[in-house]
Amino acid sequence: MNNGELLVSPKILIYIFLFLLYVPIVLTSYWKLIPRLSLTAKRIASAFLAAQILVIAVALEIRPASLYERQLWHLDTEWNIPSTLASTQLALGGSIALITAWFAKAQPARQRLYLVAIGLVFLYLARDEYFHVHEDIHNWKRYYAAGGVLVAAATAIVAARAPQRTWIWHLCLLTGLAISAAGAIGVELMPRRACGTLGFLGLDRCLYFFWFEETLEFLGIWVTLLAILGQFSDTAPPPRIWRLLYTLPAIWIFLLFLNSLVPRLELQHLAQPAAIQFETGIHLHGYRIDSGEEAVHIRLYASARQLDYLGVRYSIHLVDQVSGESVASLDTWPRYQHSFWLLGPNYMPIYRHRREVKIPPQAPTNRALWIALTFWRREDREWVRQEVLASNHQLLDNTQVILGELALPASDTDGRS
Repeated sequence: MNNGELLVSPKILIYIFLFLLYVPIVLTSYWKLIPRLSLTAKRIASAFLAAQILVIAVALEIRPASLYERQLWHLDTEWNIPSTLASTQLALGGSIALITAWFAKAQPARQRLYLVAIGLVFLYLARDEYFHVHEDIHNWKRYYAAGGVLVAAATAIVAARAPQRTWIWHLCLLTGLAISAAGAIGVELMPRRACGTLGFLGLDRCLYFFWFEETLEFLGIWVTLLAILGQFSDTAPPPRIWRLLYTLPAIWIFLLFLNSLVPRLELQHLAQPAAIQFETGIHLHGYRIDSGEEAVHIRLYASARQLDYLGVRYSIHLVDQVSGESVASLDTWPRYQHSFWLLGPNYMPIYRHRREVKIPPQAPTNRALWIALTFWRREDREWVRQEVLASNHQLLDNTQVILGELALPASDTDGRS
């Protein structure tokens, strides 16, 4: 007790939540749903359930020895083990839905069309789960909520005209979507964390609500996978197709790896080459600059060991060549979208960063501006500029490299249009 409050650990609250969430849903599934599946479907469902429970347990219990280990297992981070598992689970459900539509030739056209639509939606969500595509969509919650309502409505319509024995799979799909939506949208409306107190409970450290969000999404995706496996089992495809299901997760993970190679191809064919080395092993191999009237669009192609790239920021400044002052700037975290954490801390991918620097209306015209790049790293709670160790480009100082220059033309009214 602390000042009349019951002092508890956030980890205990998370375990209580997981017990209350997983136990009734899993027991009900193994009582009512799993027995209806084929042997292969049972194995796949059990394997993914065991995998997500293991990942959540490790994420809860691990004491990371490095920033890389923390990144590798963190539930609220993309491009790591939990996001790979969640993405693979969605991709498997989408792929099985498409295969089911192909073999369900005895089904009405509306049922097959529905399965194709569900499959494509799940494949899109699998891509979004890993690459966080929705971050670039304005008001994404509104669009995703509308999409969820459409999928639910389509499921209800198809179920109303389907044989009664298949209703259980449609209900299962709706249940899984509802659980996932509660995590993806509902929990995100809550504060990021609670510190000190939570109602009548005293917390000995901060409780982060992403634990509830991510575990709801994990379990919801698994329940929807059960629904799709159930419809696939009822279709009874040839034995060779059942064996194919075992390879689908590996194929998806391989595709995720291939995506990490895309920046290398862009670097060879779309970027201006560079040879610039910063401290702690960051190398800039190329870049591309596209200038507009309102913004400068920049792509950077850099590499470093995954361990060295964590905790890095970078800034881009438009520097007036006359005064030496920055007239516009951007300071941001790099995105690790094209990383592949499963290959280890010493793996050196090419990171592609696409950003734009807004040009303010008061920017000087008819004068040249340098486009300067700086990398930063946090050391002893302070952000420290990283020194340029080698460069085939001009430097402003030992931490700023000039990528190019531009001149803003004056309009007829002696102001920028």
